[in-house]
Amino acid sequence: MQSDERVDAALSALRPRIAAFRLAVSGALERAKNTLASESGPDQARVALGDFAAGLINPDRFAMISSGFAPLDSVGLAIVERAVKALEALLRAGDEDFIVDVRAGTSAAVAIRARMTALGPAFGAATIVDLVRRRTYDPAQHGLPLEAHPFQKWTVAERRLAPPLVIRLDGRDLDAFELAPLIDGWVRLVLLVAEPCTIAPLARLVSPGVFVAQTGDMKVLERVTDFDGPAVIAVMSGPEARFIHDPRAGSAMWQRIEVTHMPAAQPRKSLGARSTWQQRDDLSHLKALIEQPVLAANPAEVLVAAGSSGSYDPAERLTAWLLDQSTTDGSP
Repeated sequence: MQSDERVDAALSALRPRIAAFRLAVSGALERAKNTLASESGPDQARVALGDFAAGLINPDRFAMISSGFAPLDSVGLAIVERAVKALEALLRAGDEDFIVDVRAGTSAAVAIRARMTALGPAFGAATIVDLVRRRTYDPAQHGLPLEAHPFQKWTVAERRLAPPLVIRLDGRDLDAFELAPLIDGWVRLVLLVAEPCTIAPLARLVSPGVFVAQTGDMKVLERVTDFDGPAVIAVMSGPEARFIHDPRAGSAMWQRIEVTHMPAAQPRKSLGARSTWQQRDDLSHLKALIEQPVLAANPAEVLVAAGSSGSYDPAERLTAWLLDQSTTDGSP
């Protein structure tokens, strides 16, 4: 596994996202505690009304009218109390909760999902407290997501607050297809990869809205601090391809990808779950992504191509014809 220095550097770069997650936990905890405090309403009302109202005003009914709801039953109170304990435990957690060590030969995606499930009660508790406060909580429908709340149940808003994770793993266990379903919202996955590793493991994750990088420089993490979207960054030290796909860099795929190293040697043996052919195809896929379009030198050729293949729309054909006319009418 990689040294702790790289873990510290990754956590430092991810600190704003960790702080945002903890702020969400803190806010949910405050709402839960306020709910419990408000449920001592009759006693508080009795004190507030004083002796003057004794025998004249029913403090139980007064508290209910003031809050707009009937008092919580014992089940509702117990659920909110459990939510408070769950949220307090998450707030006490240290940086180690944002670090995932993947045992060699096992699935990185399974380990990541397990950690997300363990951190998910931050969202589950917030949701359940709001349901209890509105008196709409139904155990059969909503369950009790205070001990485990899997990623697939996170809402859109929750995925935008997803806790970032630093994952230490063996390169042979890095499978882009397993990671793909986890890429959503503002998910941040920093993979500290131990050699050996396939040559372009993250190439298959490149898509218009995802920040993807294979790098040996931890400074790349600074580029996703204010990125509005998911990011997967693999920090490597071997002969693998080095590239950065930044969705903000351009409208075309080749404009968004910056390649600083492309291996000359082709893979000669399978590694992990990837066969030799699959590894070579991963590299070919990366090369195809950075290939720039080639325009015809003669506009007339564009017209011929359009007429034969029908691949250009009328506006493109008209533009090509006008350009051709401007170069063939004898004018300088």
